[in-house]
Amino acid sequence: MTATAAPEHVPAALIREIDVINDEEVLADPWLALDRLRAQATMLWSPQHGGYWLVLGAEEVREAYQRADVFSSYPTGLPSMQGFWPRKLSPQELDGDAHTRVRRLLAPFFNPGAIRPLTDAVRARCARLIAAIDPAKGCDFVADLGRPLPQAVFQELFGLPLDQADVFTTWTNNILHSNDPQLSAETGGLLVGFLIDLIGQRRAAPQSDMISQLVTTTVQGEPLSDEECLDIAFLLFIAGGDTVASQLGTFFHHLATHSEDQARARASEQGRAQALEELLRLYNIVPPVRNAVMDHTLGGVQVKAGDRLLLCSSTASRDAAAFEAPAEFRLDRTSNWTAAFGLGPHRCLGMHLARQELSIVLEQFLTELPPFRLAPGAEPHWHTHGNVWGLDRLDLVFEQ
Repeated sequence: MTATAAPEHVPAALIREIDVINDEEVLADPWLALDRLRAQATMLWSPQHGGYWLVLGAEEVREAYQRADVFSSYPTGLPSMQGFWPRKLSPQELDGDAHTRVRRLLAPFFNPGAIRPLTDAVRARCARLIAAIDPAKGCDFVADLGRPLPQAVFQELFGLPLDQADVFTTWTNNILHSNDPQLSAETGGLLVGFLIDLIGQRRAAPQSDMISQLVTTTVQGEPLSDEECLDIAFLLFIAGGDTVASQLGTFFHHLATHSEDQARARASEQGRAQALEELLRLYNIVPPVRNAVMDHTLGGVQVKAGDRLLLCSSTASRDAAAFEAPAEFRLDRTSNWTAAFGLGPHRCLGMHLARQELSIVLEQFLTELPPFRLAPGAEPHWHTHGNVWGLDRLDLVFEQ
């Protein structure tokens, strides 16, 4: 990849040839790779992917999240997703009043009161998937549970046929994780066509799903346009199942490679609840992109209007300036804030649903199945393209 010349305002001492999408060191362990960078400075600049700042310190990441007036969410992605999406992903790439309007519209679908009634169905589906795992044979956690559970939950919310789960999962992977711009664009076109048809069907014959609620709702007495519904549906589709699946992969990779931590999480319900918070802190999977709309000093460094910034949320919650022994898995932390779901006005709308699914999987997998570890010869390889870090597979074996 061709490197971009550093702008004049970027100090030479802060330039690092780091490619968070393709560098082997990053793909071997994204969290450790970025921790090493944070040890050098809380702000660094890379000439890759058009040039961008890596915001690595807890204080700097928090400020960038909170200052939506300085750091716009559009365009998102590294590389940018503008290649195949002609408008803004809603509400992720919206700012100001436009963002507030759509967020208020969507909030009732994802607040705790709306998510709580889903608990029994999520538990039942998780139990069925776990029952299909044979401890004597081991499993691929991603394929057998980590991916199908959140994908099924999302499809039910959207009113989509469950027998098309493999198709929808492939579309999401192609768009977010293929690292192939042409394949991403082609798949994005397939998804847009599918969603246009779905929106039309629900306008003609509304059902009880989220898409039907979107097309029948009104804002200040006016219904959403087809384009607004499409922008929202596209984002929810690609984010709905993938983020939870990716987060689950980090959880169970850690537990499979840290037997003492797994034992402590198994020991009690309280231990599992504390493990959830600590795993979220240790393994943030979404480092969002922000774009400076005005000059600003961040972490003592001059950022100019037009600069792009990768908010390395993982390093923020593994920063010694914010946590004692931040790389350690501790169940007794009294302060355990996390940027796993973002901070500020763009905090993840789906965080309550995500927490529900993560908690249920931790509980049922750890109580229903024997202790586990990585399968012999398994070499997990992380993907970071699409600004969601995760595993394509996670082979586990169980104690007999």
